[in-house]
Amino acid sequence: MNWGKSIALFYGLFVVALLAVVAFAFTQDVNLVSDDYYQQELVYEDQINRIKNTENLEEKPSLMLKGSYVELAFPAALAPKGTLLFFRPSNSKLDRRIAISLGADHKQQIDFSQQEKGLWKAKLNWKQDGKEYYQEFIIVK
Repeated sequence: MNWGKSIALFYGLFVVALLAVVAFAFTQDVNLVSDDYYQQELVYEDQINRIKNTENLEEKPSLMLKGSYVELAFPAALAPKGTLLFFRPSNSKLDRRIAISLGADHKQQIDFSQQEKGLWKAKLNWKQDGKEYYQEFIIVK
């Protein structure tokens, strides 16, 4: 085989490999952090205020993984209304939102046995006395 044919074969294989990589890239699922991230960015000042309100609390809520469930506990002084979002950074299809429903002991137990292993972020939003609050927790199952 002469040099001309070898160079043509090399470039031909390069183009085929490049097209294969492009085809593979188009089959991959791309997860955004949020579908409406631009709208959320516009109102981020409100989120900063929620975080500051939480930082100013003397006693803050806690969230702990206890075996097959997650326990959310609020101080007795708080009686919140809000939601808890279990956020999976690697796969948004696994996200799960739960309404806060505390028992008489100011705790809520949430079944976590069916959730996949790995990193989870728990995003707690609640409202009390006209103020909004926000707190994040990291869970590694």
